[in-house]
Amino acid sequence: MMKSIKLLSVALFLAVTTFSCSTHEAQAPPATENAISDSIIKHIQTAQAVTADVADVIKLNGKIQPNESKQAKVYALVSGKVRNVHVELGDYVKQGQTLAIIQSTEVAGTSNDLSLAESNVAMAKKSLQTTKDLYDGKLATEQDYINAQIEYNKAKSELNRAKQVSSVTGGNNAAYVVKAPLSGYIIEKNITNNSEVRADNNADLFAVADLSNVWVIANVYEADMNNIHLGDEVKVNTLADPEKDYTGKIDKIYNVLDPATRTMKVRISMNNANGELKPEMFATIKVNGKPSDNKVLSIPSQAIVLDNSNNYVVVKNGNKLETKEVEVLKRVDTKAFITGLNAGDEVVTNSQVFLYQALNSK
Repeated sequence: MMKSIKLLSVALFLAVTTFSCSTHEAQAPPATENAISDSIIKHIQTAQAVTADVADVIKLNGKIQPNESKQAKVYALVSGKVRNVHVELGDYVKQGQTLAIIQSTEVAGTSNDLSLAESNVAMAKKSLQTTKDLYDGKLATEQDYINAQIEYNKAKSELNRAKQVSSVTGGNNAAYVVKAPLSGYIIEKNITNNSEVRADNNADLFAVADLSNVWVIANVYEADMNNIHLGDEVKVNTLADPEKDYTGKIDKIYNVLDPATRTMKVRISMNNANGELKPEMFATIKVNGKPSDNKVLSIPSQAIVLDNSNNYVVVKNGNKLETKEVEVLKRVDTKAFITGLNAGDEVVTNSQVFLYQALNSK
């Protein structure tokens, strides 16, 4: 009886063990297979990693500004009240055109001084003629004649001073006329009708600029300073027309650093006869620097996949795909300068994020 019980226990143990093993084998996941089919691999787009001169593709940011040599700020030389403003911001004006009229007591005083000086000259001249006639007729002394000449000369001197003051203020009666000092566009306007102006105010009334030639002021970071030179050719693009290139050359380097931005400024003079470049426009500047021996690998920027602050690419080798980590040295437009690959490596440029995730899901 005991022998039968033992045999039954052994049989039950073997049965349970066999069932447990069978269950475990059924629940084990199948071996992971490549989720990327050959048909997908055949249709992916790739680009080769090639060596390029990083100094030739320096990208800068900047802004369009008026050419300072073709710009003038207009200030009030007298105090008064603005009676009439004839122009608006953005208007084109010709040299000598009236911009505004200011009613001024100072101009009224200057006009009065001029009229008084003209009257004094007329009286002094008449007195001199009378004294000369008396002197010729022995009815006046020589001293009288000399004194008349002195008074006449003094009157003429005072008239000349009054004319010079009047020419500086440009006034007539009580009206001070603000005129355009050159032909160009109104790029600043700081007065309105009935506003008060003071001659001791530092703010300008208008700024007029000839925009047929403008400046592009660009910022250069410390890492690129040694690759920027006078005469370097540049291409300028604006947000208004990103596809259009404006060509120019660097004609001035400001050899000081801005302490706030840690950048150095450079200037590019641009022909703007058609007026497409407007002040305060943001611009992107691509500098064709001088050739150097600093050759690095270049790939399309779109091939890079960012994962946990690291940069990766999907490399195609024959009919196989693999991911590789790269270090991005610089991005310029559609190019990225990197290390971590070999020249000639094929990097995937379409659906690379999907392929990267599929390769790393194993």
